[in-house]
Amino acid sequence: MTRLSVYLRAWYAGILLLPMMLMPTAAMAAIDQSQLEKLQLDIWRVRADFHMYTVMAGDRQYARQLNQSISAAQRGFQSLSGTAESDAEVALVDTLNDSWRDFASAAGNNTIAELGYTETYAAQDVNRLAAVMSNQLNNFSPSAEGEYHDLWALAAYMQRMASEYLALAADPSGGMAVDTGEGRIEFRDTVPAFDRMLSDLRRKYRDDDAVNRALEQVASKWGFIRESLVKFYENAVPFLVHRYTQQIVESIDQVAD
Repeated sequence: MTRLSVYLRAWYAGILLLPMMLMPTAAMAAIDQSQLEKLQLDIWRVRADFHMYTVMAGDRQYARQLNQSISAAQRGFQSLSGTAESDAEVALVDTLNDSWRDFASAAGNNTIAELGYTETYAAQDVNRLAAVMSNQLNNFSPSAEGEYHDLWALAAYMQRMASEYLALAADPSGGMAVDTGEGRIEFRDTVPAFDRMLSDLRRKYRDDDAVNRALEQVASKWGFIRESLVKFYENAVPFLVHRYTQQIVESIDQVAD
């Protein structure tokens, strides 16, 4: 056997082995819990910014913020779609797809600046479809947890509470006009639940300096708005809830991303 034929045989064997070598890498690309929590966060942030735009009577700053949230959420959804590999993951993306398209369309069509009010149908669609997609994500069992999935879950939960608060603040009827009954949460339940989540995470990460510092910041900001959620109907402060929720999410993002 010539030296050239030995080289060619080795090269050909390497080509055959290449797909097998790449298989574990591809398998690692499956959807994990962190991705699901991040998409939950994106969904509730869009909902929050949609209603904050109404609360602020069409202020252009909040229009830009809403558009940025929609764009970021679209990138998150595309990332999730691109990661889907198994039949179950592809089915999840297919199930989300129509709702996602309608959700993004409704969120991008807040008429507050043009008409002086937000059309009820758009608000109802944003509220309903956010809840529908959240349930679909909650019902999916990923094959892996992903890094800092519990921190992302905390951020998504905070953002969901803020979105509920702002939806109520944006509706003069206190939620009756835009309430579809899907996904409604009660602050008397969610506030103590957030307390427990935050406390558990602070114990879990007490030896991780970076995460511990981030959670200290979360606890500090949470302290400013906690009672506002509990006593929503006594003194609504949507600007503060929106602002401090942003800061809570940013603190988590800085350490978990």
